[in-house]
Amino acid sequence: MKAFNPAAAFMRAQMPELPAEAAPARNRVRMLALGVFAVLLLLAGRAVQLAFSGDPLAEPRGAVIAAIPRADIVDRNGVLLATTVRAFALTAEPHRVWNAEETADALRGAFRDLDRATLVRRLNDRSRRLVYLRRSLTPEQRDEVMALGLAGIGFQAEDRRVYPQGDLAAHTLGFTDVDLNPLSGVERGLDAEIREAGQAGRSVRLSLDVRMQYALETELEAAARASGASGASAILLDGRSGEVFALASWPTYDANAAGAASEHARRDRVAGDLHELGSTIKPFTIAMALEEEVTNSGELFDLTQAFEIDNSVIQDHEPIEGLASLRDILAHSSNIGAARLALRLGGARQRAYLERLGLTAPSSLELGRNQAPLAPQARGRRDVAGLGFGYGLAATQSTLAGAYTVFTNQGARVAPTLVARGPDAEVERTPVFSAEVTRQLMAYMRATVTDGTGRAADVPGLIVAGKTGTAELFQGAAGYDESRNFSSFAGVFPANDPRYVIVVALDDVGEGAVGGAIAAPAVARTLRRIAPMLGLRVEPRAPAR
Repeated sequence: MKAFNPAAAFMRAQMPELPAEAAPARNRVRMLALGVFAVLLLLAGRAVQLAFSGDPLAEPRGAVIAAIPRADIVDRNGVLLATTVRAFALTAEPHRVWNAEETADALRGAFRDLDRATLVRRLNDRSRRLVYLRRSLTPEQRDEVMALGLAGIGFQAEDRRVYPQGDLAAHTLGFTDVDLNPLSGVERGLDAEIREAGQAGRSVRLSLDVRMQYALETELEAAARASGASGASAILLDGRSGEVFALASWPTYDANAAGAASEHARRDRVAGDLHELGSTIKPFTIAMALEEEVTNSGELFDLTQAFEIDNSVIQDHEPIEGLASLRDILAHSSNIGAARLALRLGGARQRAYLERLGLTAPSSLELGRNQAPLAPQARGRRDVAGLGFGYGLAATQSTLAGAYTVFTNQGARVAPTLVARGPDAEVERTPVFSAEVTRQLMAYMRATVTDGTGRAADVPGLIVAGKTGTAELFQGAAGYDESRNFSSFAGVFPANDPRYVIVVALDDVGEGAVGGAIAAPAVARTLRRIAPMLGLRVEPRAPAR
């Protein structure tokens, strides 16, 4: 008998021929193994999917906060005006809160503005898996809550819009809600551009200059407080490119806390408030008359008597003695002279010029909301005459500033913009007056500042030209209130090479507070501050005697 050899036995076991059924059985085992592997692979993939997306059959844990990419907003020199930072939403899982009353009291220690009753009710709401208690927490506020060690209290990351300059240019920038939906200002007006830039990882550059913005806001506030105005507005722009350097409304507010500000403070008075333009429209009336050759620079007028038309009497605040020229009509702001020129022009031609000046349409500023003017068709001679000296048409100060660009472009109008233009950018110009007519008007407006109603706007060395405006506030059925004025000044500088436009207006000032007395000085103070920023020279004030 041979000894047992395991190896040989193994070999002998492999040698005999397999039965016919063995091969299909082996294949079935292999197929079963592959099937089990495939099932396991699918289950693993589903687990990964659920880890990232959540189970669609599970109860929602709360509102979904969508990430909305919003680009930084900077001024023309790259100064940051708006940005998006990481913030946190304060949340609670009611089923994990031990004591709703104690938890509410602890949270109110960190956030006094939270209502206790509302907190307790929400913390006790076991019908919800997750509730939101407060939005837009800073990292420091999150750390403060975390240190309390409250059961069931947590956080969700979200984005928050921040305005590093606080209340500077608040009306221009606007603001968003907690979900970064734009509500006002360029945040709304340039929303598509801001989103596109955010996705591309670049910033949106505005035409604003924070240095000029600060100077304009500071002087506007000082003038408003000194005159007792209920509101004020101002705009400064490059009349050739249309780029707005500064845009101010007073009172202002902190864009980071827009919800806490009153509607009065959030009110945009540059592009959202309508006022009759008063005498700031007179340069256009004279330019229309010259362009249509219904007068000439050599004509003299007798304006010593009140002008009666359709049972209405038009008078001048300070009658001009003797014969008056077109220069005198503008420099001394004659209502009679402007009314007579408007009547020569006629309603149809007057309307056509007002439309080309942009005074019958909303401003083009990218603010999301630009108030359309109240510009009814003149129905009779009295309406035409009233329009000639600034009554019967109500527009915004941004619209008026756009119209004044005709004096910086040899008679063509340029639409104002808040977007910075490149040096080679094409600028659209709308022809309105001839170059010769605008040169004549610049001389007349310069005389207004040197010898007329706008003397307080003069800045030695800068050569300012412009026009004062005063309009009584319209009170509906009660008519015009002589004790409440809207006072303004629209200027162009330097007059020998006109390029820049500035408009300053103060609302609801008292009787006698005319544009030349309160708006013109504010313009002079502002221009003294911003002229060096524009590379322009001003002379020092003459010493007081």
